[in-house]
Amino acid sequence: MVELNANISCIDIGNTICHLGNFKDGKLINEHYIKTKEFITYPINLIKHTSPDQNVISYCSVVPQATKSLIKHAKDYDFNLYNLNNNSAGNFPISYPNPEQIGQDRIANSIAVFYTKDLPCIVIDVGTATTFDIITKPGGYEGGVITPGPQGFLDFLHQNTSLLPKVVISSRLPTNSIGRETQEAMLIGVAKGYPSMVEGILNSITSEIDKNYQKRPNIVITGGGRKNMMMKNIVDCPELTIQGLAIAYQLNYIL
Repeated sequence: MVELNANISCIDIGNTICHLGNFKDGKLINEHYIKTKEFITYPINLIKHTSPDQNVISYCSVVPQATKSLIKHAKDYDFNLYNLNNNSAGNFPISYPNPEQIGQDRIANSIAVFYTKDLPCIVIDVGTATTFDIITKPGGYEGGVITPGPQGFLDFLHQNTSLLPKVVISSRLPTNSIGRETQEAMLIGVAKGYPSMVEGILNSITSEIDKNYQKRPNIVITGGGRKNMMMKNIVDCPELTIQGLAIAYQLNYIL
């Protein structure tokens, strides 16, 4: 286990949202969010919320264009950058055969649980894509599963059919099982079908971990889409990615 005590600003650049968290003495003191499209054009709208006494940003990114904007503006405003990736993860073990293919956010999530949770552990990150990552003590990051996020299923229906409308998931999904109009019917498909898909994948992964390690894994969930995905025996960790960025910085950047 690692006790987080770093003073650092962390940015998780996702496909849809950028998430900034400021840590003081290892405690998360505030957070800010902007859409990634806005960040690409005006990264200062998020950077200006970094801690005033810090000149280092620990970040991960899955959007190359947003990464370029961050690097450019970091130079303009005299920030140093620590980019977490498979080459800068220090002693964190990665047994995945192709580590360069692992998303930086997935590495951040994995570092967070590796140093703070009982292992083995499964991390579910619900966003534009939903990822399942498996972290063990001997192997560190071992691999995972990738599916479309809940919004992706709705976008597929709209983009690949002539008459189904564009539907955006709101904070509350229907609780009834029979839709009385098209948009409601599409949302019910996500509300009722998506958790079952997640549970099916989890059951399969858990069975394999049970077989290999004779121990049931801990399961944590993070990501902006997790609010509609609360299930039993899963720990909610909304700050997992930025926590992993802070831990990685503390272990690998501080001299």
